[in-house]
Amino acid sequence: MANTEREALWQERVERWRASGLSQRAFALQEGYPIRQVGYWVRRLSAVPSMAALVPVTVQGAAAAAPAMKLCGPQGWSVELPPDTSAA
Repeated sequence: MANTEREALWQERVERWRASGLSQRAFALQEGYPIRQVGYWVRRLSAVPSMAALVPVTVQGAAAAAPAMKLCGPQGWSVELPPDTSAA
């Protein structure tokens, strides 16, 4: 049996074990698998990184830039300077 076939077989077995609600030991005894082999494959398949997936993203318009400076007076007046204001 090729490695990929063996891995696919154990992937299916590990999924059945997870769905069973049994301990690894109880599942191995019930199915007739070596207990250590079940544990080995659970660890090995858990360590395999899942494939990265691309997800759609919706890009919205840029938010309005906040003012670089806002001066507020005690009588309620305010002056806002945009970020591109020259210091000169």
